[in-house]
Amino acid sequence: MLLRFRVTNHKSIRDTTELVLTKSSFEGIRPKDGNWQSVTNRVVGIFGPNASGKTTLLDAMNFAVSAISNSSAWSDRDTFPHSPFLLDEESRRETSAYEFDFTLAGTRYIYGFESDSGGISAEWLYSFPQGRRRSLFDRNGPAPEDMTFSRNLKGDNIRISHLMGPHNLYLSTARMANHPHLKGVHHYLTRHLPYAAFSEIYKQSRIRSVKKWIEEKEALQQAQSLLRFADLGIDRISLEETEVDEIMQTSMRKAVKVFLKEGDDEEELFSNFLEEQKKVISFWHRGPSAESPQRLELNSESSGTVAWLALALPALREIKYGGVLLVDEIDSSLHPRLASALIAMFKSPEINPRGAQLVFTSHDTSLMGHLSGDGLDKEEMWFSEKSPDGVTELFPLTDFPVKKDHNVERRYLGGRYGAVPSLAWEELAASLRAEVEEQV
Repeated sequence: MLLRFRVTNHKSIRDTTELVLTKSSFEGIRPKDGNWQSVTNRVVGIFGPNASGKTTLLDAMNFAVSAISNSSAWSDRDTFPHSPFLLDEESRRETSAYEFDFTLAGTRYIYGFESDSGGISAEWLYSFPQGRRRSLFDRNGPAPEDMTFSRNLKGDNIRISHLMGPHNLYLSTARMANHPHLKGVHHYLTRHLPYAAFSEIYKQSRIRSVKKWIEEKEALQQAQSLLRFADLGIDRISLEETEVDEIMQTSMRKAVKVFLKEGDDEEELFSNFLEEQKKVISFWHRGPSAESPQRLELNSESSGTVAWLALALPALREIKYGGVLLVDEIDSSLHPRLASALIAMFKSPEINPRGAQLVFTSHDTSLMGHLSGDGLDKEEMWFSEKSPDGVTELFPLTDFPVKKDHNVERRYLGGRYGAVPSLAWEELAASLRAEVEEQV
């Protein structure tokens, strides 16, 4: 499970910023009884005005995951992806840093890296098997000679490091080389921190994943249960194969050519795309009678139905494996009760026995309350706002004195905790008056 994420110099985040998922009462390296679930939060909601940097935090996590997953194939790139804070010259020239603090099979790990457009300037991995920090590897520059390995990390480390270039993370390279002791760390960070961004491209990507998952009987049954739970009038779904006509295939070939990269096999990409398009999700709605259900295809369903399926099924998968689901603008397409129900799924010990976690951003302050099951606790609420110089600041509700009888939603909207829009009414009115006077 995720204990903490730290980022420096990423887009609107200039200064080192931490999102902490351990409870404020937790101190030390590990819990005395070894029970990480007892000292971590299942849910964290980040609230704040538009353009305050809520999404930037999740974007930073997603970028780091992407680099860990893909950088072994970035040797031919001219530059390493770099998105520093742009509102001051010093930050533009500085490196960015990303660090995950997490547990795997009961052991705590800290993995991170530092980079700029020139490549990797630092990378590190530590473990805490006996409650003390143990270095596994450290990197202090882009070259293999900049790597230092601990005797605690068994494997062909030096040979693998010589496969690494300035744009390749060692963890990514080690996974490509099938390093026996690092593949578990790589697998957790790249497979169990999925990002559900608020964009049509990401939603379509999740739908493609849903198509693959519901080929399994268990996943299909879960999807049907989720749709019935949401009271959307859907009794069941099915995955069917249809024929794709020649005109559509011609259009698909043109689309594949647009996204073709150097080294890609055009025929293989087209074949995979074609097979995917042949699979159609059908929704069977309750008709006038139980004997006459009405079939609708995905493109005929409401955006709310599609959004629920595209979020709730990935949520169940992370609950199954104890992962972390990152959701941007959870309230954008979901009814508040469904968004609240998704939160309740992660908070339920019965549904979520492995301690999977949900990190989401939202503008919907009703999620602070008790729409469905338990509302958010004070430990589970964070806020983001921008300083006058355009820097994102992230802080938890626990920074403020909160009593049990406090209406957090009302106090937040009243500006008690900051992180609310500051509307310049006088400036707007003056501008409109000036415009009217010019027209006269």
